[in-house]
Amino acid sequence: MKDLKSIFNHPSKSTPEKDPHLYDWKRPFHGKNDATYLNKLLKAKRRKSSPERISSGKVRSNGSENSRKQRVLLKLSYGESSAKHLKYIRLYMPQINKEGVEEKKEIFGSPMEDYMDNIVPRHFKLIISPESQKIDLKLLSEAFIRHLEKSTGYEFYWLGTIHTDTEHHHVHLAINGKDKNGKKVRFPKDMIKNTMREFLSNIATNMIGERTKEEIEDSKQKLTQAKRWTVFDEQLKEMPEKIFINNLNSGLIKRLQFLSSIKLAEKDGMFYSLKPDFEEVLKATGRYNLYLEEYLKSDLPLRLFEGGSITGLVDKVVSFDKDESWNDAIIIRKENERIYIPVFQLHKEGLEGKTVHIEHAAGGTNRNISNKDIKIIDNRSKSISIER
Repeated sequence: MKDLKSIFNHPSKSTPEKDPHLYDWKRPFHGKNDATYLNKLLKAKRRKSSPERISSGKVRSNGSENSRKQRVLLKLSYGESSAKHLKYIRLYMPQINKEGVEEKKEIFGSPMEDYMDNIVPRHFKLIISPESQKIDLKLLSEAFIRHLEKSTGYEFYWLGTIHTDTEHHHVHLAINGKDKNGKKVRFPKDMIKNTMREFLSNIATNMIGERTKEEIEDSKQKLTQAKRWTVFDEQLKEMPEKIFINNLNSGLIKRLQFLSSIKLAEKDGMFYSLKPDFEEVLKATGRYNLYLEEYLKSDLPLRLFEGGSITGLVDKVVSFDKDESWNDAIIIRKENERIYIPVFQLHKEGLEGKTVHIEHAAGGTNRNISNKDIKIIDNRSKSISIER
């Protein structure tokens, strides 16, 4: 017994005979994504549709719809062009080039002189749009930047302005690609997808309090008119080809009525049928602002380019600065369809009416197509082809 070490009397750190691993306990290692992965599994299990749930027409939320926290929409894009950076600050943010906007917009944030003295080609463009219109957008923006600086260690040069020309007021921010200490600004994907949105939700909730039950219910009703993929669509996707509305609640019925109004569903008496491409169109529209607009007014079927090789005549160019879309794009016309091709930061001029060739491994929502992938070819060539 005298040779056994007491588990109650740990030797001091200075004792040379101490076995450093004898009494030390270390927390078992868990991968940093274990909790996230488990949460995804649980959500996936909850999302699985049972016959009873489908027939009753109950909408299952993805979590955020029922949250008591204030909901805030965030969109972020970035660029590497000095010309685009200047145009965004001088024209788009103050809405100088916007028809019908006469009031000069206030620009707040860093002193404009400091921003312009340190401006670099890299820049970040953000739209912040709270669900509640009671929130002071300027205060929300300033608090958001403070939280972002504290979290990242950057000291930003940034500018903001509030746009009130739409029904839902929102704020536009510009963050310079170089901070006050000369550091190149970068944001990890996880920060954009999760952390920034969490900051905004928490700040907004602290400003005006949690959402009421009435506000949550109102939010769900507005979701029936959303031009994107929603929890209602997840339910509808699992239903029979002919959907009998007598088995549905009012939310799903309103959603079907809206889908019918944008030509993604057809009504036949008490039944609705979804268009085969309704999921593709809604998901594409959620990512590319003007996709649905082009889909509705097109005289030919419109589809999203999913990669491969394509040669054709450019029917239209969709530009961020021109059409207020987050995603530049070109639309190529064929005899029997139009193809919507997202392009990251399109800089090539005069593409409309020209024949181009694009070859790329992946398109769609990956946004990997760039200017270098667009090859202008001799307009005398009449060949138009697509290979996958």
